[in-house]
Amino acid sequence: MTNTILVSPRNTALVLECARDGHYQFGMNPLRFHRERLKLSQAALAKLANTSQPQIDRLEKGQRSLTKQWALRLAPIFGVDPSDLMFAEDARHLESEEAAAIIETAPPPIDEMTIGSETGRRGIPDDASAQIDVTAGMGGGGLTIVSDGVPGRSGMTFSAEHVRDYWRLPHDVTAALGLKAADVIVIPVQGDSMEATLSEGDFVFVDTRHRLPSPDGLYCLTDDFGGLVVKRLEISSHPRDEEITVRIISDNSRHAPKERALSDIQIIGRVVRKFGVVG
Repeated sequence: MTNTILVSPRNTALVLECARDGHYQFGMNPLRFHRERLKLSQAALAKLANTSQPQIDRLEKGQRSLTKQWALRLAPIFGVDPSDLMFAEDARHLESEEAAAIIETAPPPIDEMTIGSETGRRGIPDDASAQIDVTAGMGGGGLTIVSDGVPGRSGMTFSAEHVRDYWRLPHDVTAALGLKAADVIVIPVQGDSMEATLSEGDFVFVDTRHRLPSPDGLYCLTDDFGGLVVKRLEISSHPRDEEITVRIISDNSRHAPKERALSDIQIIGRVVRKFGVVG
């Protein structure tokens, strides 16, 4: 027997529930409570609900409202009534006929988002670009690149474990750049090393076909720890030198430049656009 009481201030839903294997913490969001009760990760729940992990995270944090439609989609997964997931004042307006209609028209589950040499590209639309987790390769042997592609012709593909989400760019944008969406990756900027060119929280779009630092400019590369960084690269050697060397520059003068042999650098691609705050 499970007893549920919903207490609903405007922006908080408190659930007091006595369940055999549930562990409620005061103030816990009901969606998170039921997810953890079933020992589901946010990614696993997202797969079952035909949505993305960031969307589940926003619902649990209250950054997106858990509407009737969301409650109707998620309740069958947890084996609860949709009203158990909603604010009390919203739950009172949930009619059974409406619930049946929405459940009946809910879209079927899609494949889990994967990129692999055997599975191919699934769960990511053909006209979308993968957003890469810039820290996914840190401490885990570096980024797993499923395919290097053909520099200048086709871009890299990364293992699904490093793909956080995906972006859909307007066709006019990719066409103007002469790119296919699959050849572009999106990464978030972290830290202040590229201020004021790039700020933390910006997103950059990287052409993974372009993996030689010519012309000079902004490139995405792996750092010493297996993460991804954006730096300004300049060829520092002379044409007659036996070894090509590259100057790695941070636009923020507080970060000293470095010089490395080109053979020691893993360039992921050239930064072609950014998405950020205007100010």
